[in-house]
Amino acid sequence: MTELTNIVAAERRLDILHPATQEPVGLVLILLPDSHPQVKTAARKSINDRINYRGKVGAEQIEASRISMLCASIGGWEWQGELTFHGEKPAFQEQVLRDLLKELPWVGEQVDVALTDRAEFFRRPDETDG
Repeated sequence: MTELTNIVAAERRLDILHPATQEPVGLVLILLPDSHPQVKTAARKSINDRINYRGKVGAEQIEASRISMLCASIGGWEWQGELTFHGEKPAFQEQVLRDLLKELPWVGEQVDVALTDRAEFFRRPDETDG
C-alpha cells in the first residue's frame, strides 16, 4: 500500500540550455518545489506586497517580484566545464544570482518554464527527464 503523505515534491536539477542551440551550457540550477518553505515565504511576501500597493503595481515592482520568486525557487548551482560568469565560477549567493537573472533573462525564462512542470519535482533521482 502506498502512503499518500509519502508523495512529496523534491528539488530537481535543471541544465541551462543555450537559447539558440539548445545544448547545455554548463550551468546546472537546483530548483526547489513550490512546497519548500523558502518558496512559500517568497510567494506570501509577493502577495502581501501587491495587497499593500492596493492593485497599483508598476512594471518595476512586477519584475522585482518575479526575480525574487525565481531566486527563492533556486537552491543552488553548479558550474561545469569552462563556463564562467564575468570571468569566474561564483559561489552561490543571492546577489550574484539576482545579477545573473537580470543580465541574462533567457536563463530566468528557462527557470520559469521548469517551475511550471510540477511532475518533474516528483520524479525519483534515478528517473530520466522526459
